[in-house]
Amino acid sequence: MIKYSVMSGKLKGIPALNTSPINNKFCQAMAKDKQSICSSCYSINMLKTFRKSADKPFRKYGEYLSYKVHPLEYLPKPPNALYIRFSAHGELINANHLINLLNICKLAPNTTFTLWTKRKSLVNKVLKQYAKPSNMILIFSVIELDKTIEPPKHFDKVFIVQTKKDDKTNCFGGCIDCLKCYDLKDKTKYIYEQIK
Repeated sequence: MIKYSVMSGKLKGIPALNTSPINNKFCQAMAKDKQSICSSCYSINMLKTFRKSADKPFRKYGEYLSYKVHPLEYLPKPPNALYIRFSAHGELINANHLINLLNICKLAPNTTFTLWTKRKSLVNKVLKQYAKPSNMILIFSVIELDKTIEPPKHFDKVFIVQTKKDDKTNCFGGCIDCLKCYDLKDKTKYIYEQIK
């Protein structure tokens, strides 16, 4: 049975549906790229140390969500929440995974779902055939540090990790108090966060 995580730290108050980056081929390849933010992945570090017990269920969730497109009744029913994050841990695995997430949005039309992903080509491929739900926010997570780009096609916002805090920095933690990334009415296009 897939469970939505009760998050802590900056994500306290926002449930998340997670998978493991440790058995995700995309994540593993990106973690080897020293020019990539993924080379210092917080999720891999956590799941190999003090959150080790979460890795096994996250792997199972990823396997379930990626091996086929499930009928709606077999998808994990979202908790009663205003906002839910997809992939606070992990990354899109394949097209099946993304399609299942799109369909989960249909199960809770009054909830806003936000997905951060670096996989814009996978998103483009899937959204040629499937409509993006109106209650979903797509955030493109930039791989390179300090690089600002326009939101790719289908994406609402861009998340940029900075090496140093400056006047553009607008992500300070406490997501539930800020909601720049979770509010469909918020027009902030660029989210800047200093690397941790």
